[in-house]
Amino acid sequence: MTPPAAKKKKGKDNRYVYITERTRYLQHDIPPVDTVVEEDKLQKKLALARETGDWKLEAKSLMQLGQLMKWRGREEQGDSYQIQASSILRTHTFAEEEEEQSD
Repeated sequence: MTPPAAKKKKGKDNRYVYITERTRYLQHDIPPVDTVVEEDKLQKKLALARETGDWKLEAKSLMQLGQLMKWRGREEQGDSYQIQASSILRTHTFAEEEEEQSD
């Protein structure tokens, strides 16, 4: 009697790469839909924050937009968003500290 045949081990096939890894390693001129939707959400959140005067939400939205732009390969635009966010945070953080010290 012969022993049962050993099951062949399946290796990972290159066709089954996650979408995020595909977009990371292959250069696409057309951005994936999820990044376009995410950018739109963040732009709306940023507009709402500026209308209501919520500086924390504005800084958060700018920081996330900057990260998204950098991830998509737009370094300069991402840097400009993050610089805006840091200047908003710096202005409000140090303004509050100065008010506390003057009291």
